[in-house]
Amino acid sequence: MVRRAARQGCRSCVDNLLHGRLPSLRTESLAAALCSAAEARPMTMPTSLRRQLELVGLDESLRLAEAAGATPAERRRLRERLEVAHQLLIDLPAMDDIAFLHSGLCQTYLPHTRPKENHSVWRREAGRFTLIVAPGVVDERRREAPRRIGPHETSDLYVGVPFGPKARLILIYLQTEGRKSRVVNMGPSMSAWIRSLGLAVTGGQKGTINAVREQVLRIARCSFTLQWEERDAAGNTTMSVRDQRIVEGLTLWNGASDPSKWSGTVELTQQFWEHLKEHSVPLDKRAIAHLSNNSLGLDLYTLFAYRLPRLRQDLHLRWAQLLEQLGSAEKQTKTLAYRIREVLPDVVAGYPEARVEVTRHGLLLKPSQPAVPRTMVNGMRLLDVPRIGG
Repeated sequence: MVRRAARQGCRSCVDNLLHGRLPSLRTESLAAALCSAAEARPMTMPTSLRRQLELVGLDESLRLAEAAGATPAERRRLRERLEVAHQLLIDLPAMDDIAFLHSGLCQTYLPHTRPKENHSVWRREAGRFTLIVAPGVVDERRREAPRRIGPHETSDLYVGVPFGPKARLILIYLQTEGRKSRVVNMGPSMSAWIRSLGLAVTGGQKGTINAVREQVLRIARCSFTLQWEERDAAGNTTMSVRDQRIVEGLTLWNGASDPSKWSGTVELTQQFWEHLKEHSVPLDKRAIAHLSNNSLGLDLYTLFAYRLPRLRQDLHLRWAQLLEQLGSAEKQTKTLAYRIREVLPDVVAGYPEARVEVTRHGLLLKPSQPAVPRTMVNGMRLLDVPRIGG
């Protein structure tokens, strides 16, 4: 009966399930729920997904997903969300499943796509907090042959600002390992290290080997400026500026005959390393793996992991605020809102405890349990920068 209802073209019902608006389901009312979901009061994705799993279990939820998905791709997406959420709900993360990211990078974000110019400076702000990323320089062509740089060639030396999901995965890896040691060893081979990031190993001009190497170089050479304003009881404003490089030194060795064979170490700056140990946000690697190919998904996950456990009351982030904060290149809030609505079900599948609602004007964040239980993280503090409301 459920499968027949899905086949009969109840497209709005399928959309409701795909976007997390299906009410909590009991086995005896699955078919009716499918056909009435379009008229029911929309619910938040976390609430409906979690309740569905709690009420009918994973097997029945997967059967429902199989019936509701109009295409193989939709059915696959639904299955993945259910399986990830189920795993995160029933299994606490092992210690090896916990990753870390500096909390300044959980509020403002790197670009999603390659900037047009390598020498362009990237800027994002969240409330009174501002992140400015300036690209560094390196002469990659010097590896081929010594040369003299002409007066109009200096812009070619800029390696650009890091961007995309690979840059985010590398930063999470460096900071997770960096909490243990200021010198991070990236393993005996590039292939093994790329796999540890959760990526497939591919060669060629557009393969992951070249792409990952490029992002490592961009991260190593760029500088970060963290700027924030504080107000005292009298209303006076103080502006604080802190310039930081993440990486002190970088060593990459490539085999001439096989670029996948290398050895690499990254040395974090002393200042950043000390700050990181005190001001990092715990993340679940299983959720990161689920979102590993989606920059916006990773941004929202880390934003929620930082903000939701710290809230004492509901916080409404408007689309215009999110446009200034996230790494999206969109100029229109309408476009960003569409993209967030599209990816949000995947994000909250990776953070089932998150209480987030989509409103007409933005995202409504509600106080939530942390993505990683506090009892599993010893000696961790959050960055004491001004909160974005709340």
